Amino acid sequence: MHGRHGMARHPGHEETMSALEQAVDLAAGKPPTPQKVESLGAGWVAEQALAVGVYSALAAGSVEQALLLSVNHSGDSDSTGSVCGNLLGALHGDVGLPHAWVRQVEGRARIAVLADDLAAEGVRA
Repeated sequence: MHGRHGMARHPGHEETMSALEQAVDLAAGKPPTPQKVESLGAGWVAEQALAVGVYSALAAGSVEQALLLSVNHSGDSDSTGSVCGNLLGALHGDVGLPHAWVRQVEGRARIAVLADDLAAEGVRA
């Protein structure tokens, strides 16, 4: 994994790196299942939430399936869904997300303005 070298420089990286490696390895074995999500933990701690979000984003065949997979478990589904959604949003942009779902997001107009401002700052930097 490419990011391993950068993460290894930071003290206490082992649990996070292990969770990410487990998520990536599990995602390689199709098809995605709720049992595989549960095997990564409940998401109540950061490395588990990251693992579930990464697994869901990598293993699922569509954005909708990934988002549903990331939240349909017995743990901290708002955290795991948030991680997965952020990864998918960064990968696809808002045009790649389910339009009917995006339309229902509370505060969507304000979020769009903030995102545009952030993107403009990145271009200037």
